[in-house]
Amino acid sequence: MTVCLGACSLGTNKGPRGEPKRTDDYTLNTERRDLTQRLLKNPDSFQERLPDDYSLTATVSVHRESDLDRIIYEISVKEARVPMVNVIQSFTLDPSLMNSINATELLNSNAGNTHETTLGPGKEPLGLSLLRDYILKPQAEIHSNIIHTYPDMYIKISYGPNDQRTEDYIHVKAKPSPETIEYMKSWKTDQ
Repeated sequence: MTVCLGACSLGTNKGPRGEPKRTDDYTLNTERRDLTQRLLKNPDSFQERLPDDYSLTATVSVHRESDLDRIIYEISVKEARVPMVNVIQSFTLDPSLMNSINATELLNSNAGNTHETTLGPGKEPLGLSLLRDYILKPQAEIHSNIIHTYPDMYIKISYGPNDQRTEDYIHVKAKPSPETIEYMKSWKTDQ
C-alpha cells in the first residue's frame, strides 16, 4: 500500500512529451532584470546580425477590433543547426512603446515554463515560438514616434546545459504584416 501525503512526485518530473523538468535559475524576474538593464546600460550589446546556429524570425501584426486595436509580436526559433537544450526565449520592445500600449510591462518570456524545450537538427519539435499581444491606447494618445519604434524587438535566446549556457542578445526590426503597414500609414495621416 502506498500512501501519499502532501505533494507527492510519482514520476512527475517529465513533461507530456517526456521532456525533463527545468532545473535552471531563469525566471521572469531574472529575464526582466537582464533585458531591462542591458537595454538601458548597454544597448549596443544587442547584435544586429542574426545567429548562425538557428533561424530567428520576428513579426508584428495589428488586429483592429470594434472597441480597441491590438498589436501582436511573435518570435520563432527554427532550423536548429546545433543541439539547443532547454531553450529560453525572452523579448522586450522599445521602452518608448510604454506610452502607446496599455500594459504594465513590455517583457515576454517562456522562462515560466516548468519543463525544458530542446531543439536540434531534424528533431521534434522543429521550432519554438513566443508571442504576446498588447492593447494599443487610442490613437489620439499615441505619440507619432511609434512609426519609428514599433518594429524594434530586443531578444534574448539562451540554451545549453546549466554550466555552459549560450546567451544570444539580438536587436531586430520585426517584419510587419500588410495590415500593420496599412494601420501605421492611416494612423500617420491622421496625425
